[in-house]
Amino acid sequence: MRLIGVFLCILLVAGCAEVTGPQPTAQEHEDLQLATARRHPAQSWTAERTARVFLRLLGQVPQVHGRTYPFLGFNWWLTARERIVIDRVWRPSPAQDVGLKPGDVILAAHNWPLDPWIPEADRHLQSISGVFGGSLPGELLVSLLLAEKYVGLDLREPYLSGPVELLVEREKEKRTVTLYPQHLPAEYAILVGNSSRIANEINAWAAPGRIIISRRYVNFCRSDDELALVVGHELAHQVLGHRVRRAGQRQLTLPIDAVAAFTTYTLNYLLRLWYLPVFDKSVLGEFPQATVSAFSRGDEREADAYGLWYAFQAGYDIEGSLAVMERLAAVVEKDPFYRTAFLDSHPASLERMARMKKIARCFKAGQAAQVFLQSPDLDRQPAP
Repeated sequence: MRLIGVFLCILLVAGCAEVTGPQPTAQEHEDLQLATARRHPAQSWTAERTARVFLRLLGQVPQVHGRTYPFLGFNWWLTARERIVIDRVWRPSPAQDVGLKPGDVILAAHNWPLDPWIPEADRHLQSISGVFGGSLPGELLVSLLLAEKYVGLDLREPYLSGPVELLVEREKEKRTVTLYPQHLPAEYAILVGNSSRIANEINAWAAPGRIIISRRYVNFCRSDDELALVVGHELAHQVLGHRVRRAGQRQLTLPIDAVAAFTTYTLNYLLRLWYLPVFDKSVLGEFPQATVSAFSRGDEREADAYGLWYAFQAGYDIEGSLAVMERLAAVVEKDPFYRTAFLDSHPASLERMARMKKIARCFKAGQAAQVFLQSPDLDRQPAP
């Protein structure tokens, strides 16, 4: 009976594989890909909104190291016929300015056709696409083309920094567009966290080389003004080097760990001799944290001031944006009367809001220098 059952399973599996035709052609597959890309652009509302605010703020951020990259504002990938197609257009961007849309096929760059080298480069593109979340930025397209096939490395820089001319096909019609790259600071990028672990948190933080903001936090901000306050704050952490400084501070606390361990052990030994309650071991881990927290709260206050300045310079309503701090106190801290505890890394939200209200009034009155130079007049007299 077991042999009969195995034989029947083989017949069923073989039978399921018989009806496999007709096979679509690569052209038919590509036509559907392009139509789908046009009708359903790969751009979520949260990503588009975040990019819009981030790009606007970047214009106000100092280029600390002087490194920039030529932002073109579109992403691309390969069709079933291995042609380059645009699958995302960022706003605002040079690509949006010239009217590029998802589904447009790029036929040539600087009068050089792209078809011959695509099959050779496909393996390399597949290996790096995961870094960019599936599709690749437009500036990488031009860089690969110029570096790999046509132009020597010594000539590549003028092509990357100057206008980029593309031959584009949309629904069988061809046209040439010229994109003027927007040179953005190369140290900063932004990512909307959509993973199940962080998507539903109200959180944002500065990571190596980028800012990460959760999808829920983007939706939590009721206006671009509020989102600019959040993004500007995290940008300030990057610009001011707080991440590097915190790493150094944690290294400095390692000797305190050893001293705290010795002290805790010695105190507990003496207390046991006198039959008294011993020292709580959980406090051991708080000694270095207490050392770092004092610096961290200072970093947060500094990032509040500079982030507010970036938003103000970008033209956002900075006083109106502070409403997000009130909602953070109500939704995240769940206590409007909460005050900063000794080991907290962040000041209480309403404490930060009160301080930023004074800073916002100084900015609007043209007295930003008093804030950044920490003039004694800031505390002696009310903000304008």
